[in-house]
Amino acid sequence: MSDKGNLIITDSQLSDEERRTLEVLVATMIPANGEYKVPAADDPKIFSNILARSGELHFLTEALQTLDELSRDLLQTDFSSLEPEDRVPMLEEFNRQQRPALRALFGIASQCYYQDDRVLKSLGMDARAPFPDGFTLEQGDWSLLDHVRQRPKMYRE
Repeated sequence: MSDKGNLIITDSQLSDEERRTLEVLVATMIPANGEYKVPAADDPKIFSNILARSGELHFLTEALQTLDELSRDLLQTDFSSLEPEDRVPMLEEFNRQQRPALRALFGIASQCYYQDDRVLKSLGMDARAPFPDGFTLEQGDWSLLDHVRQRPKMYRE
């Protein structure tokens, strides 16, 4: 079977070049950390989740192409070919021009990253869903809700 037969439908929206740009982009936004023993966002397991979720972003292809064009204009090479020390300044410039696109992409990348078992364990959290076991919460000051309780009902009965 060819590689294309194993692709998830949302993967097919990106060319190989765009996929590589996205991979380097998310690794630049969320790099690996040896101290905490966590991978970068381009880790195959994490990146496959990012790819699957990125199908929600209708502007992704255009944003990745814009990032590569900006990189070629300013540094004469595609973003994915930049040296690591040149990537962050390029992303800062891209952020000035395409802030909503970069924010949306960072939101998806960080959600996928913090769902990874290795990342959760490094934070001292159980690598599991919060339910059915739930988490223990400290009791707070319930009187803080008194003003909400005193409001009139906001729905129909």
